[in-house]
Amino acid sequence: MSVQTNKALVLDYVERVWNGGNETALDELTTPTFRYWMGSQPGRDHAQMRQLIRMLHTAFPDWSVKVVEIVAEENTVVIRWEGNVTHLGTYQGIPATGKQIAVNGINMYHIIGGKVATEWEQTHVLGWLQQMGVLPATEEKPG
Repeated sequence: MSVQTNKALVLDYVERVWNGGNETALDELTTPTFRYWMGSQPGRDHAQMRQLIRMLHTAFPDWSVKVVEIVAEENTVVIRWEGNVTHLGTYQGIPATGKQIAVNGINMYHIIGGKVATEWEQTHVLGWLQQMGVLPATEEKPG
């Protein structure tokens, strides 16, 4: 697959799976052995990924992120994304706060046979919790 084709695949995946919550697209656009990792958490398979997507779309019904940068080389694609979502449902046991949350992250995808085989995500969940008011904001110390 060409680098441009791989970029298009990842953009389609983000739009249909992450933004759209489309579980059929998850199966269509990923390999049977697909795994998703975030931070040091164990890899998630298709079933666990479906649960994650459902939880996000329940907690943040307006979930939609924009890819602001995309870089690819051979079968690896990296995106930087950002968005603003509203906390209107339970997230990780935290009841809805009604607060708008700025979210962002960087994801790396490995493509095999025209499908997403792995996805690695780094995002600032601590910042989400601070914006929800669950954790205190980090104080900046004079330099």
